[in-house]
Amino acid sequence: MEFTLNNKIAERKTKTVYKDNDTVVKLFVKDYSKADILNEALIHSRVEENTRLNIPKLLEVKKFASRWALTTEYVEGKTLKDLIE
Repeated sequence: MEFTLNNKIAERKTKTVYKDNDTVVKLFVKDYSKADILNEALIHSRVEENTRLNIPKLLEVKKFASRWALTTEYVEGKTLKDLIE
């Protein structure tokens, strides 16, 4: 799956999040732990497969320009942060 990084929707210390058509790409900083990224993907997939929560499907984990990226579906709506507040 190829994507473009033109529409930034969030930026944090360790990652930048982009919307690309109907997907979201979370691009981590270059030296971010591979184990932490794979753990995040594992947790996401477990929640997706073992609960009835309406969360975006995890589509891909890959290297992009020497950085790890997680790609998920884009789902319109409030973020978890918005709901908590």
